[in-house]
Amino acid sequence: MIERLSKEYHIYVVDLPGFGLSQEPSKTWSVVDYAAFIHDFVAAVHVASPIIVGHSFGGRIAVAYASKYAVKKLVLYSNGGLPIVSLKSEFNRHVVVRLGKYFPPNFLYRSHTVLFRPKHYQNTIIVTSKRSRRMLDIYSQPFYNLEKHMKEIKAPTLIFVGSNDYITNPKIGKRTHQLITGSQLVKVPNATHFAHIESPTSFYKALERFLKG
Repeated sequence: MIERLSKEYHIYVVDLPGFGLSQEPSKTWSVVDYAAFIHDFVAAVHVASPIIVGHSFGGRIAVAYASKYAVKKLVLYSNGGLPIVSLKSEFNRHVVVRLGKYFPPNFLYRSHTVLFRPKHYQNTIIVTSKRSRRMLDIYSQPFYNLEKHMKEIKAPTLIFVGSNDYITNPKIGKRTHQLITGSQLVKVPNATHFAHIESPTSFYKALERFLKG
């Protein structure tokens, strides 16, 4: 995505606290805390009204951000944040993640990469011991409903839903579309949680049309 869009846009790709090369938060952060962090970053680089693209957990952060701060355009992609759950997601959240705290920090993350990555996805990130129980606490904290935040978003919004998404229930994307006034919904057939890799032609066609519109 960076390579595709950097020809026309100035792109910032942030290692969120606890991810990549950034330090972990000193406490268990909520999506609202992460949104405040992004706002501090945006202010530091002097961007008045950014285009925000948020995928999965990043989509939840983007919703919290756009409900409070100025956004030129918003792209949500396999986002969560609504009380629409499946038996599999609840099992992962309440059993797998919680049990994962009793294993070495890397175990859960390495297992997830092996078990859930799509066949076209090559993970080049080296998982280190930084992926600790602090991050498991962040992932397994009590559910935060973003419905009220979605209703407050005024920016033009594009929502992608993978029809076969096994990590985020596709119904969440449809409900998000209903809650964000004037938003556009794009359902990507046969795509899971990584539509930009699995169905790049339809994904980028819709994304570029939205960004230029």
